[in-house]
Amino acid sequence: MNDASRRSLLVGGAALASAGLVGTAGGQAQAAAPAGTAVGGLKELAAAPASTSRVVFTSSFEDSDEEWFNGFTSYDKAEHRTGTQSLRYTRENPSTYVFATKKIPHTTDDYTPVTVSAWVKTAGLANGGASIAMEWYAEDGCFLGGGYTGATTSADWTQLVCGPQAAPARAAYMKAVFYLQRGTTGSAWIDEMVVTRHDPKLLRATLASPAYRGLLMPGEHREIELRLGLYPPAGTAADDYRVRIELTDAAGERVHTRTLSGAAELRYTYPAARLAHGAYELRISALGRGGELLQEKKIALRRLRAAEMPSTYIDARGRTRHNGELIFPLGAYNGPTTLQNLDDLKYAAFNTVLSYHVPSAAILDATAARGMKTLFTHRNADAAEVDKYKGHPSLLGWYINDETPPDTEGPVVRPRYASVVENDHDHPAYSVDYRVWAGDDTQEVTDVFGTDNYPVKGNPTDLTASAVYTSTAAALRERPNSAVWTVIQLHNLGNYGHFGNRAPSLAEVRSMSWQAIVAGAQGLTFYSRFDMERDAAGETYRTLLDRAKAVVEQIGELSPVILAAERAPRIRVFHHDDLRWTTRRHRGSDYLFVVNVSTEPRPVSFTAPGGDHAEVLFAGRRVDRTNGRYSDRLDGMGVGLYRIGND
Repeated sequence: MNDASRRSLLVGGAALASAGLVGTAGGQAQAAAPAGTAVGGLKELAAAPASTSRVVFTSSFEDSDEEWFNGFTSYDKAEHRTGTQSLRYTRENPSTYVFATKKIPHTTDDYTPVTVSAWVKTAGLANGGASIAMEWYAEDGCFLGGGYTGATTSADWTQLVCGPQAAPARAAYMKAVFYLQRGTTGSAWIDEMVVTRHDPKLLRATLASPAYRGLLMPGEHREIELRLGLYPPAGTAADDYRVRIELTDAAGERVHTRTLSGAAELRYTYPAARLAHGAYELRISALGRGGELLQEKKIALRRLRAAEMPSTYIDARGRTRHNGELIFPLGAYNGPTTLQNLDDLKYAAFNTVLSYHVPSAAILDATAARGMKTLFTHRNADAAEVDKYKGHPSLLGWYINDETPPDTEGPVVRPRYASVVENDHDHPAYSVDYRVWAGDDTQEVTDVFGTDNYPVKGNPTDLTASAVYTSTAAALRERPNSAVWTVIQLHNLGNYGHFGNRAPSLAEVRSMSWQAIVAGAQGLTFYSRFDMERDAAGETYRTLLDRAKAVVEQIGELSPVILAAERAPRIRVFHHDDLRWTTRRHRGSDYLFVVNVSTEPRPVSFTAPGGDHAEVLFAGRRVDRTNGRYSDRLDGMGVGLYRIGND
């Protein structure tokens, strides 16, 4: 989210002259922990199978593969580390920014780590360096995750190593990337690329119920549900292993145990009603053929009494409850918040403000006075800060992570989360990243997650129209029953000197917002108020604020429907590949929310019990039922909100 850390910037700090390296642009992988050390909540034992690696792709660029061509690349026989040629990237105009990429096979198995290495040299570079990366994408082209490393400015051949980085689940393909950093001019050459696949972590376990801090709450949770998977090393199969789940009480006494044969998808449940109030622990163990313990993970649980309920929490359906009421957070990112900022956000129907700065007591009071909530930026492990502000009535939660992934930066992000969990029972922690995190990693570092996928680059050919739906749905698959508050793009990417030349249109903001809701988001945060004040294309602040208001106001009005637990299963949509939809039943009426994720118009046709017409909400019209069907047409990236039932 933070403009200094966007993936698209890929820039680092000051040059390290001795090595010719510039920055880290996302960080190197951490060294492996010693046996018996907890890594991301998982303890790996000395008996664990030895990790193996397999080279899946090599290139010395002798084959003149045209897939690497991007308008700035060519093959150069005058420069090469081995063989007879290398790939050259030359850029004269600092405003252009294009990757050279190639799809690499055998790199998309769920959670399987990949390393990309290559030798790079440069000449005449200004304003940055050259680097490599790897990026995974969904079938529709939506970015799901990536791995990055430092850049070089060296005139000598320098080896760059990116990873190991685990592939996100359900990726369709991975690209190896060679590029010059944003704003950099000059030339760079790449040779001897090697892509290596490593064994994944054997055991993954995510608590699906209770998904919020392991708290079994009265009226919310009927059972413990654990979703597990075994991802075996090369040469073995999942059913070569077993998984043992042990549930113990606070005294260490065994309450229940179960052993399952290994598989990629496993499920364990236990009725919550059988448990007395108090603390429990789930111990999940991966066992070898001889019963030897290979890996284990521990998850703390607690069954609460009614008097122990948090004032603000995420319920069993991923919805936010505050003082007993369901709310749909509609937040806006802001810089140092002023009273005028609050008035503007209130005008635009936002109910939450996320400030990048610690707000003063006066601003917190003013936020509460306007009936708004605060997501408090807490990107440190300072328990005193949590204690100081946790009692303020405007507090909704803690914003603890801005694009710092837990798989490679666990020692950074875990203490932040711990400082909240250990000191504030009453407010959730919120984290955001452009990557989709693995569910078990996510659960160890945050309560609420949001993807910030910004698809509107300003050029039609750059748009992945379905990106917000795809990334939101992927995040929810990783964390079932948890809260996802998707970040919606309001800003012109040109404000940051790259990609865009315009802010998203009203239709695009509306589409992105409803894509997230249809995918299952239970809150939205919009980036950002301060960018609307400084639009690089010159659109006025009031124009952009009114654009946001037009979308946010409608969502706020429909939030009781969006948050309704009951679906409308008798609504049937006649499928089209470019339509995404969801249903609700609320106060006797059925609702259908449909988004067209194509940039071209698409027909909508559906059946539903009820009257002879369906109201098209906020459109001042209705569609009549003809031959048993309701039919409509949505513009490219259009949204259809239909109510069928009582007038």
